[in-house]
Amino acid sequence: MAVESVPLTPPLAPAPTPAPTGARGPAVTAGAGPDGPPLTIVLVEFLPTGGMFQFTFLFGEALARQGHRVLLLTGPGPELRSATPGLEVVSLFPTWDPNVDLGGSFLRRKLRRVGRALRLVESWRRATGLLRRLQPDLAQFGELRYPLDSALFLRLAKRCPGVALVDVAHNPLPYDVNGGSDSVEKGGRLTRRLLDRAYRACDLVLVLGDGPRATLESAFPGLTRVAVCGHGDYSAVLAGDQTPPPSAAPPNILFFGSWTTYKNLPLLLDAFALVRATRPEIRLTLAGPVMPDVDPAAIGRRAAEIGNVDLRPGYVPMEDVPGLFAAHRVVIFTYSTVNISGSVHMAYTFGRPVVATDVGSMSDAVIDGETGLLTAPDPAAVAAALIRVLDDPAAADRMGAQAVQRVHDAASWSAVVDKAVPAYRDAVQATRT
Repeated sequence: MAVESVPLTPPLAPAPTPAPTGARGPAVTAGAGPDGPPLTIVLVEFLPTGGMFQFTFLFGEALARQGHRVLLLTGPGPELRSATPGLEVVSLFPTWDPNVDLGGSFLRRKLRRVGRALRLVESWRRATGLLRRLQPDLAQFGELRYPLDSALFLRLAKRCPGVALVDVAHNPLPYDVNGGSDSVEKGGRLTRRLLDRAYRACDLVLVLGDGPRATLESAFPGLTRVAVCGHGDYSAVLAGDQTPPPSAAPPNILFFGSWTTYKNLPLLLDAFALVRATRPEIRLTLAGPVMPDVDPAAIGRRAAEIGNVDLRPGYVPMEDVPGLFAAHRVVIFTYSTVNISGSVHMAYTFGRPVVATDVGSMSDAVIDGETGLLTAPDPAAVAAALIRVLDDPAAADRMGAQAVQRVHDAASWSAVVDKAVPAYRDAVQATRT
């Protein structure tokens, strides 16, 4: 499959100049920080929409606000554009929108996967060529989703020895949302071997919490430089402060995020059926893109049996997100496992309490009784927790306010950067010695 070639010469973003404090925080004069001179940073996120791109974009904005020069490389038509001095977003890669459901026959889907693999190879080639030309202080990549990513990362590491390489291991063991097995994590021998080598080739691996760090170090022991940076909020791109409190919304329940096996939607629907048995007026909304490992027809049939379930399969545009959260009192997460959920931080941005199953690292994000309720992964337990929040608007408001406070205190992007930059500097120094 032919792919279009583009020049690999986008300029690095200039260092920020002082600006007044605004909703996104004060700009910082380059070199004014006490921890050293500004860094030149290239962020690479191949896919131009969705949670991973939003995370990388907001990370880049926070780095730029602290005086660093940041270039974000991504695919065509990115859903966010920067107005922050010091951050430039460049559409360099011939990748695709991951949230477009193209469907088609089995053969057509197979051919599409081959075409996307070729586009991914070309994207890594362009990233490698640009990094060799620009020689930034460091380059940060998002999750290594496929064995192909790990293999091409290793090639890039050999060709760019003077650039400190960073990986953000959102899921230290990538989740399998395409396979037909019951396994949540990709467990193939080739996947594990290449990922192990890729992590060891990194000058720094960032994880989003203590739970993911434990998972990473258990699965890949002996990594030399790992740091916890945390997960920021979405207030910079979403007007969470304009959302009415939970008590102003009807007693509705929202599930927000991708429909995939590890999110355990059958458990969620079984719990909602128990809620409806005593609260028939309550509604549930399922909103988010559908992954290949889920049968949407089966979800639709079960939802029809229960009633009062609004299905919104597909990517939710960012302009629709505030209204969606405002129409619901509580957000539900019945995961079977989790590292760090961006959707939990999204709920907190809008001041919504959450009910979540106490699995994996969920307790890193949800403070039981304060920002929401943690419960056993059992339909009756989940239903009881939902009813407890829905029947007590004052408690919902209190937990929603605590959720917003947690975002400001522990999940701000400035806090993420404050943790990441010292680790960056150590990685850069190690690369140069």
